[in-house]
Amino acid sequence: MKKLICLSLAAALLAVSLAACGSDSSSSAPAQDSSASAPASESAPASASSAAYNLGDIVTAIEAANPVTNPRDLDDFSLQNEIMLNMDNVADFSGKKSNDNANSALILAIQAQPGKAEDVKTDLESYKSGLVNGMYAEFAEKEAQAKDARIVVKGDYVVLVIANTEGASYSDIDTAIDSALN
Repeated sequence: MKKLICLSLAAALLAVSLAACGSDSSSSAPAQDSSASAPASESAPASASSAAYNLGDIVTAIEAANPVTNPRDLDDFSLQNEIMLNMDNVADFSGKKSNDNANSALILAIQAQPGKAEDVKTDLESYKSGLVNGMYAEFAEKEAQAKDARIVVKGDYVVLVIANTEGASYSDIDTAIDSALN
């Protein structure tokens, strides 16, 4: 009987502990998500040679010219394991990628660590060249868009944009990038 009571109390304590943990993690999740789109000046100091940009605003401005259908936010895992970025070179980032297999849309704005923008650009160029391998005829349009992808560096900021396969124009995207980085 004592064992049954002890087991019941232990189970009740475990249930209360798990319930408390669950409420803490859900209340901290929005704060974590907002850091990816927080102004770059809040996340890390910008170098003296470049202005401070809000990375989320850059992504939003470019998305007006290059809509991302069925978007998913890019996270640390995506940058490290899909794009193969050295995260030691990244101070902050914001980005979206289409979650549709046949759509190439991708927008990524990165604040590099001071002096590391060229290293980030090199990683992004490697990613871009890996997308253009001609292996799958059914993704020819997606590969064509990736071939013309834009990688723009301004100070410690690097922007990668791959046009969507739904008719986005790189001339409109170029204009949006220029506007966002002014």
